[in-house]
Amino acid sequence: MRDLFANPGLPGRKRHQDLLRTYLREESITPLPIRRLAAAHPKTVDTVFRKLLRQPDFTWNKHGDALLRRRKPWYVESEQRPGVSVIGDRLSELLRSRPR
Repeated sequence: MRDLFANPGLPGRKRHQDLLRTYLREESITPLPIRRLAAAHPKTVDTVFRKLLRQPDFTWNKHGDALLRRRKPWYVESEQRPGVSVIGDRLSELLRSRPR
C-alpha cells in the first residue's frame, strides 16, 4: 500500500486498491496503518481515496475520520488499549529472575 500512496497513478494499482479495501473492511485490522499512510503521504492521500471510493470531492482532512468510523465502528465504540507495553529495566530483571 505504501507504493499506492507514494504513486496513486501506479500501473496495476487495482491490486493495491484491493488491499486497501481489505484493510478498510477487515475487523482484525485497526485504522492505525491507514492513518499512518495518510499522514506519511499528505500530498497524495486525497487522490488515493478519491479513486478508491469514486468520490471526486473526498478529502482526507474533511472525510477521513468519518470514513474510518463508518468502516470500523467496533474500533471507535470500544476502549482502545495499547498493543505493546514498555517496561523498565528493573521490572524486566524481576520478570526474568522469578521462578517458573
